[in-house]
Amino acid sequence: MTAAECYDYLLRARRDLWATLETAPSEVLSRAQVPGTRFHCIKDLIFHVAEVEDGWINGDIRRVAMVQHDIPVLRDSAGGPAYADMDLQILLDYWRRVEAGTLAFLAGLGPAEMARVVVVEDWPDQRLTVDGLLWHVMIHEIRHTAQIAVLLRLQGVAPPSLDLLFYLPKA
Repeated sequence: MTAAECYDYLLRARRDLWATLETAPSEVLSRAQVPGTRFHCIKDLIFHVAEVEDGWINGDIRRVAMVQHDIPVLRDSAGGPAYADMDLQILLDYWRRVEAGTLAFLAGLGPAEMARVVVVEDWPDQRLTVDGLLWHVMIHEIRHTAQIAVLLRLQGVAPPSLDLLFYLPKA
């Protein structure tokens, strides 16, 4: 599977997840369930997944302004467990905008760009390829959307089946 094929899977799985999130009661998405300093509720995780894609692809790989900077309520947020009271549509619209930029970026990728070495701003001693960073972003999303699915289930909301198996082409 290539990075582009994996991202296509994520696009389709996102649609199913977003549809479930849009029908879930707001209190389910906002309820603090996870102890710690950063992600207390499903909305915190939704923001985090979109922000990580935005940061790695736009900030680190493309070296352009993050989409988040164009959305005042997100640009000025404190980060961490700050999204419980935010309208779900703001978070999903942000994720959609990040996705649109990622799709445009992926459409122009060739072997040379995939092999390009990126110096990561937060870790200047790290040198990673574009290909490696794309895989990191995608696997990161898979892990956190699994957390979201568990948090939904714990509150009585049936999550969609997000396993790759359900999205593979039929033979």
